Amino acid sequence: MSIKNILLFPALLIFNFSMGQVDQVEDENYEDEVIEEEYNFKKSIFLGTNFQLGIPLGKFGENIDYTGWGFGGNVMWKLKKDVPVYAGIDFSFQNYDFQAVTEVTFDFEEYETKTKNSIVLSHVQVRYYPEIDFFLHPYVEGMIGVKSLFTRTILTDKTDGANDQINSQFENSDFALSLGGAIGFEIPISKNYLFLDVRCSYLKGNSGEYYVRKEDDSVYLEPIDVFEIKNSATDLFVPQIGIKFLIGFGNQNDEEYYEENDSYDEEEY
Repeated sequence: MSIKNILLFPALLIFNFSMGQVDQVEDENYEDEVIEEEYNFKKSIFLGTNFQLGIPLGKFGENIDYTGWGFGGNVMWKLKKDVPVYAGIDFSFQNYDFQAVTEVTFDFEEYETKTKNSIVLSHVQVRYYPEIDFFLHPYVEGMIGVKSLFTRTILTDKTDGANDQINSQFENSDFALSLGGAIGFEIPISKNYLFLDVRCSYLKGNSGEYYVRKEDDSVYLEPIDVFEIKNSATDLFVPQIGIKFLIGFGNQNDEEYYEENDSYDEEEY
């Protein structure tokens, strides 16, 4: 090996070490900037939206041989800064059966009469996140609220694709107390602003009145004629998938933020 190569070798080592230190400092600065950008606010809430199924259980399931479907949403906030417990309000709407009749007049006007059975779920929720170092964020949840069961008949003008609602009336409505719990997990999609949320909840309900399809529904004049009223407990199993995103309010300066927050993890989970 020549003297020139011997002198170049330690010089290259020193250069590589220096560049590595610069990269490390830049990475640390970038992480600090990301943390500041994402969590530099005084208050925050989580908003969620989801697609869900409603599977009747027990006597409710015997009477309603139909899996409902619908959409829901919730808003949540942290109860205490250093405790991974959140409270919120959960709301959803599900359709679980319908019957429609279409009539065409001599003037070629088309009208549809549709009777729909639906459920509105409204609950207060309390959610706890166990402190687990994993890419999934599991949680357990308690819920209490009401189920609103109602049947509505809608008359719609379908002529030339108009789809204009002419009349709507409630055939029946009732409320049932709802109590239950849920388990689920979240997967961060975009930093800690956006999450995929998967949840299954069991909601036990007390007795309520609701329309169900008759065993013999072959002959009818109006769509409501294919249904009859029954009364039972209203237990429901609700699997769902959706997204949850973070909204922050009130920016803080750097000194206030780092005094109030010890670490990245403690702020959110």
